[in-house]
Amino acid sequence: MKSNRRAARIAVVALCIALLGGCKKELYGSLTEQDANEMLVALLEQGVSASKTSPDGGKNWTLDVDDAQVVRAMEVLRSRGLPHSKFNDLGELFKKDGLVSTPTEERVRFVYGISQELSSTLSKIDGVLVARVQIVLPNNDPLAQEIKPSSAAVFIKYRPDADINTLIPQIKTLVMHSVEGLTYDHVSVTTVAADPVELSKTPPPASNPWWMVVLGAALAALLAGAGFAAYRFGAKRGANSGAPSLQGWLDAFAGRFRPARKEP
Repeated sequence: MKSNRRAARIAVVALCIALLGGCKKELYGSLTEQDANEMLVALLEQGVSASKTSPDGGKNWTLDVDDAQVVRAMEVLRSRGLPHSKFNDLGELFKKDGLVSTPTEERVRFVYGISQELSSTLSKIDGVLVARVQIVLPNNDPLAQEIKPSSAAVFIKYRPDADINTLIPQIKTLVMHSVEGLTYDHVSVTTVAADPVELSKTPPPASNPWWMVVLGAALAALLAGAGFAAYRFGAKRGANSGAPSLQGWLDAFAGRFRPARKEP
């Protein structure tokens, strides 16, 4: 009786929720709009059904993909080095927070900030997956006879299809002019090609997987049965004032599952 009615209502609601919300899964959240756009383009180019949404009016972005394509989406993004690493800039490192820093702390913070700025700049080169810059600024004694030179080490991991080695002279020049007292010969650049990512050879599934089609057909059959039951229910009661309410439809449909009463 009441339990049958409740079960019918729950079944209808569950099927509706599955159809509306079961096809997408959040892959990344708290993204900038630029990162979300780059990731979306990379996925769409490889046939991955994806979309971006913002839960807070454009401050942060979320990337959603089909449940059946999560693995392929991760492979595509990994091959592109997405999302990009986040770097600090000098403005963030030297915010006035009311605390007085020592000269040593200021120096360490400055060197770290320059390294972050250069790493961020190099990571924007097409084909670069990872870029890191380590800077050494020796604290030379003004009275010392021998002055230790500054030095910098650059590490770059790039996509196998990118020709980064031809850019090494430009990279060394960029780093040299960004650090005071640094010479061209004291900048070392190490480049490493990333392992090729084998993308799935299977064609991407359609936007509506087979289980969605089956689920939709089941829901359509369920609603058709409910409509037919409601029609018979209204005809028996002589209802001529239009279609019955949703409650009446569900109650009528649930009545189809009631066990038949045996006459005494």
